[in-house]
Amino acid sequence: MKGRLQRTLKRAVRLQDMAVISSDDLLKIDADGYQVIRRAATRARNDKHAAFVCDHCGYPVYAPREPTTKLPFWRHHKGAPRTCPWWTGEPGSTDEVNASQFQGAQESPLHVRLKNLVAELLNLDPLTEPGSVVVDEYVANGGSRRRPDVRAIYDGKPIAVEVQLATTQIPIIVAREDFYRREGRHLIWLTWNFEPVERARLLTAFEDILYSHNKNLFSLDDAVVAEGRARQAFLLRAFWEHGAGWHSKIAGLPELEWPVSGLPFAVAPPPPWHVDFRNRWLSATTASGTKWPTRRDLLTELAEKSGDPQLNWENLDEADIGSLLNAILSFVEGKPIGSAQKNLTEVINTFLSSERRYKFGRIMRKVLAVTAGTEILKKTSVAAKFDRALQEPQDAPESIAGSIVLRIFPELFQKQRIAA
Repeated sequence: MKGRLQRTLKRAVRLQDMAVISSDDLLKIDADGYQVIRRAATRARNDKHAAFVCDHCGYPVYAPREPTTKLPFWRHHKGAPRTCPWWTGEPGSTDEVNASQFQGAQESPLHVRLKNLVAELLNLDPLTEPGSVVVDEYVANGGSRRRPDVRAIYDGKPIAVEVQLATTQIPIIVAREDFYRREGRHLIWLTWNFEPVERARLLTAFEDILYSHNKNLFSLDDAVVAEGRARQAFLLRAFWEHGAGWHSKIAGLPELEWPVSGLPFAVAPPPPWHVDFRNRWLSATTASGTKWPTRRDLLTELAEKSGDPQLNWENLDEADIGSLLNAILSFVEGKPIGSAQKNLTEVINTFLSSERRYKFGRIMRKVLAVTAGTEILKKTSVAAKFDRALQEPQDAPESIAGSIVLRIFPELFQKQRIAA
């Protein structure tokens, strides 16, 4: 299409912390990280401000997926200056895209049928407040309003059910979720006859609502409807993708987890490996250090994760990686970890008192700057310790220690813009 994707937008800046995220960085981000970026950009757009901007012209950008490859890329919002050498063309507005998609039709006959089917099943369920089921009528909150497909009071909770069949754009999805959250109503996205496919083939809208429900997706089908009528209960089929492939089960609404803020889910996803590792390390650590033999087992796991067949737990123990992890965790947790020190100043001063840890000085300076702020670095005792440590050769990102902290604490070492 003429006027589209004429340039490659090479870098974007996240305004929250001035981190620079290149196009290559964007391609390397996992699905979870991409959703964080996607939703932050969308929510900012809906609120009429920017979360990410072009690193060349400073105009707001977002990160859609290329329709054929499904790969994310940076793109200017509508109205960006055409003089920008990275200009990416004029995207259509949400309304324009929807008009093209639905060709003027308000909704499909299947969508209408499903709304009434949901209402029928809710009315059968004894936990639904009598008379509370409403189909296709507006609710207002502040200066805005929405028309949920079905709303009800279920087990004392206001709920809204939105049927998702077509490819709905992320601004609409996020706007509805934000509206119902402000209204104090729990939202359930629901589709029909969902057939699990590999993630690369999943409709983008379904991936968006999958993340809305903590990586769960809810669907109705003939079997679920029949069982719901037989049991006189509003049932859903929950899908989740943990480990190898998809899993599913039929669940009633009382079986779901209902977070105070957020959408319900049936099965919580396992935490990322680095978060799980940190939790297990913390559980094994007291003021006197990390307990043996758990420390050995966790260091063995770290060595295996490195991919280096020559590396083992003894190498990591000799390199004092356990002490480095406890020092970093102290600042992440905001209290001494694996140490009898009284405060964080004592933690860093004691840590850098050992010559064998001087090589960790640059790593720890970054940790302190991100977690505790630069004020602690200005303290006389702390500044003296870093001045001495940084006179010695420092571990680089490709070193054993560097690769480990990047793997376990990725959020602390994101690329930042370097001030001119």
